[in-house]
Amino acid sequence: MRNRTLLFTTLVLGAVALALVFTGRETPPPAVSSYNLVPPELLADLRTIEVTANEKTVRIERTEKGWVVPSRFNLPVDTDNRLRPFLQALRNTKVLGTLTSDPRRIAKLNFTGNSIRVEAVNGKSWSAEFGRTVEDGSGGAVRLLDSKEALRTTFTGYLEGDPANWINPVIFVIKREEVRGVKVTFTDGASIALAREKIGEPLKGNVEPKLAAASEELLNALSILRAADAIAPNDAEATAALARPFTVEVTLFSGETVTVRMAKAPAGKPGEPPRGWMTVAHSDAAHAMNQLSKQALYTCPPWLAEQVAGSAAELAKRMDPPEEGQDGPPTLQIPQGIR
Repeated sequence: MRNRTLLFTTLVLGAVALALVFTGRETPPPAVSSYNLVPPELLADLRTIEVTANEKTVRIERTEKGWVVPSRFNLPVDTDNRLRPFLQALRNTKVLGTLTSDPRRIAKLNFTGNSIRVEAVNGKSWSAEFGRTVEDGSGGAVRLLDSKEALRTTFTGYLEGDPANWINPVIFVIKREEVRGVKVTFTDGASIALAREKIGEPLKGNVEPKLAAASEELLNALSILRAADAIAPNDAEATAALARPFTVEVTLFSGETVTVRMAKAPAGKPGEPPRGWMTVAHSDAAHAMNQLSKQALYTCPPWLAEQVAGSAAELAKRMDPPEEGQDGPPTLQIPQGIR
């Protein structure tokens, strides 16, 4: 009898303890339903995009010929590396709820003018300011135009406000096996030429081996020709410099010819990278490359401006081993990924 009483008491106490455990648990917070930061129907039919970041603003527009950068002479937008990832980030961004409406907290979210404005063909628009990533790492804080609330979002995209970084920097691409010959004309007027009869053969010419090797390196540098920025086609300084150009004429087995004319400014302050300009022409008058050259002059990346040589001797000297105490390989300095 005593054992039964003890067993009954134990069961009762266990049931009470179990009840206390369940009643003591916190009720889980209700799940917040997420929604798209930017209305999908607006992104489906965009006309313009404006991005402000790091005190610079770029505006791009969709035209019959595709997306262009008006402030850069309506040159094409870099779709693959700039526009497509940017739009994908906006499409994927969700709002997870309100982060805060407290002005003191909002002041700490780094809303410093970095913003996006998009407008659809039908005239509807959307604007928001973007702050820092929130503490939980979910994404960036966002404040819609005229709103007093900061939203918690999943945005992890990159805002680029410099128009130069929105234009497509690749002017042309040449596969090395398509090259039949290359002619280099220096600023002093002298020239050299290399050629081959069949695909797969090395380029040959009546030049010293060191100069032939330097010409091959130069062709490597130009096989994917990238611009740094664009300026007005009648820019006085660039036009004067290009009056005595460094010219590289590449002939393809197809019979087409691509001609690059480059020039650079005189040496500036010690350690200052050179400024350079270039124009590109295609033997087919209807080629898009020729139209782009009419719209703007391109500026060279510093590493490409360095390749401008006044004479054959200057080009060949770049293949010499570095002098004692100097670092660096005895080849043209082509950034990794360009070749």
